[in-house]
Amino acid sequence: MVTNDMSKYTIVTLEEVHSTNSYALEHIRFYEDKNIVFTSHQTSGRGRFDRHWVCDNSENLFMSIILKPENVTNYPFPNLTQYLSVVVCKVLEKEFSLKPSIKWPNDILVENAKISGILAESCVEKNQIIGLVLGLGLNVNMKKETLDKIDQRATSIGVLTEKQYDVEVILRKICDEFFENYDAFIKGGFEYIKTEYINRCGFLGKDILIRESGERKPYFAKSIDDEGLLVAIDELNNECKIITGDVLC
Repeated sequence: MVTNDMSKYTIVTLEEVHSTNSYALEHIRFYEDKNIVFTSHQTSGRGRFDRHWVCDNSENLFMSIILKPENVTNYPFPNLTQYLSVVVCKVLEKEFSLKPSIKWPNDILVENAKISGILAESCVEKNQIIGLVLGLGLNVNMKKETLDKIDQRATSIGVLTEKQYDVEVILRKICDEFFENYDAFIKGGFEYIKTEYINRCGFLGKDILIRESGERKPYFAKSIDDEGLLVAIDELNNECKIITGDVLC
């Protein structure tokens, strides 16, 4: 284990781990607020709804941010993944001249192919929140032949730019960007990032499918409200707010 203190946060580097999120949750009592668990090899990555994250190489970014807010009152827990999705988009735009989009609530696409997934999990004991783990998987140097084996369209920074990158450099850029405006986001909640988030949601104003509890339902994506919920119109022309589910198209 290697610990790297970057003043605003601390990076803890592990050679190999089953899942950075699982590891962080299991050891959360031993780590302080704003510790980052990073590994070059993750053997059992997970996404939302316990989906497997393909990670059979050491050239992608796998990290989990441990957050332990002192005051959980009005803390925007539900919107942290959306905040991180905006952060990752900004890094992809500034550092690699890519044009990412967000698929609600927090998947990141480039050229309609998934490049990053985010997963938030909380540790609760006796109805008290001990901490939150915010996991990120980002395809950095994954090759096209590996991407083609995934059961959905996927891409990587390397494929898109035809270059190889130092994963740890990208890790630090994401962490710097995340904590640069973290306090302002905690104070302002989703409204603080609402405009930036919506500007990257390419599905708004379109007909979409949403998978809820294994069932696919058609909707019209109307807007995102001040709490970060998707406002949609169903087949009966009823307006509803989507709390959980996957936007498929």
